[in-house]
Amino acid sequence: MDAKASDQLVSLPSEQRSLVPVSSSLVLDERDHPEPDPFALLWRCFCKLAGLFVLALLALRRLRLQLIELRLQANYYRSQHQRALQREAALKEQVQHLQGEIRELKRRIFGRKSETSSATKPTSPANNRKQRSRGQQSGSKGHGRRDHDHLPTTSENCVLPKDQQCCATCGEPFAEIPGTADGDILEIEIRAHRRRYHRQRYRRH
Repeated sequence: MDAKASDQLVSLPSEQRSLVPVSSSLVLDERDHPEPDPFALLWRCFCKLAGLFVLALLALRRLRLQLIELRLQANYYRSQHQRALQREAALKEQVQHLQGEIRELKRRIFGRKSETSSATKPTSPANNRKQRSRGQQSGSKGHGRRDHDHLPTTSENCVLPKDQQCCATCGEPFAEIPGTADGDILEIEIRAHRRRYHRQRYRRH
């Protein structure tokens, strides 16, 4: 087998036990792969950063448009709210006016007969005189407090319960005071009578 000068012999596995010529183009040499250029690497990084910057600008522009739209919506709803408040105030005023008219109509329809008759009947000189007011007249002698001593009287002793015969603040028991605080209560049952109570008096020690 003829072999060229540029070809090399490569050993095959042990099963074949023969040499096969291999082209020199298939043999890798370290000199065929030089070190990468740093400027090219920087350019790639710059391109990537520029792409990211463009994407960031696009996202920022989109957010700005969304913000403008939200502000427009907020102004719209704010104006709608102001209109609703004005409409509510106008309706409240109208309701108050109508309620006043209803009250006036009720007063005219269901008013007292004296008011309606005086408004419809013609006035006469006798009616023009000042009418006497009801109740006790000024300058008249009063009847004073009425005396109920003629009524039969039943006596009743009023004593505080045991749990109330002490001070609510300090808890000390009250001391009895000589005498009673008397009063009358008029009651009408089958017959009128006067019930006299004698309430025990107490004071602090």
